[in-house]
Amino acid sequence: SPRTNSTGRNKMRLYIIACLLVPLSARASLPPAGPEASALRFNQWYLSQLQRDRNPLTDYQGLSPYVTEQTIKALLKSNQSDPEIVDVPDVDMFIKAQDIEDDWQEINVVSSDYDPVCMQVYITFGTKHKHTVIDCMVKEKGIWKVNSVAGQAISPNSGLKSSLSDKKSPMP
Repeated sequence: SPRTNSTGRNKMRLYIIACLLVPLSARASLPPAGPEASALRFNQWYLSQLQRDRNPLTDYQGLSPYVTEQTIKALLKSNQSDPEIVDVPDVDMFIKAQDIEDDWQEINVVSSDYDPVCMQVYITFGTKHKHTVIDCMVKEKGIWKVNSVAGQAISPNSGLKSSLSDKKSPMP
């Protein structure tokens, strides 16, 4: 039988362990029960449902670990309404888009901000972070959950960029 190189085997073990730990360390900066981690988990679950051609907007049991009871009740009422009578939104209420892009499996928390109503968690979708939503997170029975979502279009202001590069501020 061929001789086994124990150094190669040890290097392979270290490589495998490193590959397993890198994703954990990337999320280590988020507290596991904080609003940012909860918003991230929700959006990962939600997008995974959409990518499997499932409709998470009607999966009330699936939504319940992530979304407040009040919001689920409003969603249920909205889903039971006659679209001929009630104005139906043009975009998905949680991702604020009509369709998902191919690179949206990349979901990141880019910022958070507290206001008197909720903890606002800014989520970007895609490798270029072109699509952003703000998840309004509140605590319900000790668990951070999505209460509402706002779309956040961020477009670069090219006029501002060029005017800033043309002007040099005097040094004090």
